[in-house]
This record gives sequence, structure tokens and C-alpha cells, in this order.
Amino acid sequence: MDKPLVQLLKRTDLAGHVIAWDETRQWPAPDREAIFQLGLLRRVEDAEYVTCEVCPDAPYAEVVSEIGPEAWVFCGGCGLRRIPAERLQQWQVDFEALGRQVIAHLGLTGGVQTLVPGRIWLLGRRQADERIAEFFLIQGIDWPDSVDALRSTPSLAGSPAPVIVCPDRLPREAEWRESGRVFFRLSEWARLKGDLQIDFDVFADLYRQKAEAFDGPLTPTPPEGRGALLKRYCAGHNCTVAQICFWANVDRGDLSRWKNGNPLIPDGGDRANRIEKLLQRGLKTRLG
Repeated sequence: MDKPLVQLLKRTDLAGHVIAWDETRQWPAPDREAIFQLGLLRRVEDAEYVTCEVCPDAPYAEVVSEIGPEAWVFCGGCGLRRIPAERLQQWQVDFEALGRQVIAHLGLTGGVQTLVPGRIWLLGRRQADERIAEFFLIQGIDWPDSVDALRSTPSLAGSPAPVIVCPDRLPREAEWRESGRVFFRLSEWARLKGDLQIDFDVFADLYRQKAEAFDGPLTPTPPEGRGALLKRYCAGHNCTVAQICFWANVDRGDLSRWKNGNPLIPDGGDRANRIEKLLQRGLKTRLG
């Protein structure tokens, strides 16, 4: 079974996830105390359904609160039973608190900034090898609307080679894997040892390799391969040629001339580079 911290991080990939009191009682005491002391959970509304504590296989039953100040549940096996109030408590992972922990343990500068409420936070920056990396915390990076959230967040979409901090799951959409972005899975690199410990030094070498590849010189696509490159990009991003022209900041004629190897759009020139950066690396000159 996964350790409590990993359980929490995986749960955040479920929309509307909640952590019930009964679940927290099954955690080892040191982990439970650390999670609550670090403030990683925030209280939400009490549970409306619980099981009977006496009957081992009892189904969930609706909480009855009209009888008096205490909560009750009607169990088919043993009748009406009082429920201790603490059993109704529920929590969700507090992403801002989680972000503050990441900032503290990675030595980031800047502080938590909410970019998309409940979904995207900027955590700050730090030196990683020979470049300054920006760190973003994301909830629901594999949810159906995740690309819409990315496109509507210019500071993230336009950040070159940022570090994307994910609780557990990684993105499925190709657009997330552009612009030199690398993905830091907390379920893989974070541990509870009294407090939250995050091993970034090993990961930093992976980031350096990706950033170097992103920053390296472009190799022009041979003219005979440009049509296929355009088709792959459109298919992978579910976009039109008009959108490619907009993102690369070129007109339709320029794109056609580049595709056909016309010397009016020479390799290494500004317009050709904008097109190649978009199609090879996903780097957009214009966002939207």
C-alpha cells in the first residue's frame, strides 16, 4: 500500500477528492501527525454518509442529524446508532500549503501566486545548473480541460523551459510537453521524514539535459519533410494552419513559402526560425 503522503498526492488527480476521518485513522501515527502539522489538509464540509462502526461489512448510510445535537446513522444490521462527531470530518489537500512547502524545501524565491484558482500556481524561481528555472504547481494536469487552462495562463504558456510540479499524474496532451517543460512528480521525489523532504538534486540533471536541448541551435527541417511536420503538429495539437500562422507570427504565404523551400523565407531567417521553433519545440511567438 502507498504511504499516506503518496495516497494524498494521487487523490488530488481526482476532481472533488476528499479524505475521510476513517481513512486518516489508518495512517501510521508519525505520518498522520506530520501531515496535519504541515497543514497539507484543509477541512471541508462534513460527510453526509458513513458506515456503522459495529458491522464490518455495513454499507454507507446517510447521516441523520434531526434527532438532536449528535449525529446518527441507521444500520440495517443493528439499527439506529450514534456517530462520533469526529468521524464526519473530511479534508482536501491544500495546494497553497503544499506550494509553500515546495518553496521552502527547494529554496525558491517569489512566493505562491495563484494563476488559475484551484488549478495553477506560480511557486517562484531558482538557479538550476546555469539557468533560472520557473516552478509551477498544477492540479488536474490530465483533466479534459487542462490544455484550456494552459492556454489561458500566459505566464505559464510563455515560460521557457519551466519546471511543472505535479502531485502524481503527468499530462497526456502533447501541448503540455512543449517549450522545454519538464515534469516534477511529487509522488516520486517527495517523502515525509518528520517534515516534507524533496530530492531535487537528482532531478536537476534531467532538467539540465532538457533545457540544453531546448536552448540548443535549431536544425532546419528539410523541405521534403516540412509538409509532414505541419500535419503532425496539427494532428497532435488539434489545431488549424491559421492557428499555426498566428502562433508563429507569420502570414499564410510565408508559411507556404517556408514549406516549399522558397528562398524568400531562407533557413535561419527570422520568419523561418519562428516557424521551426513552434513546430519543433512548441515555442509560440504569440499566445492565444
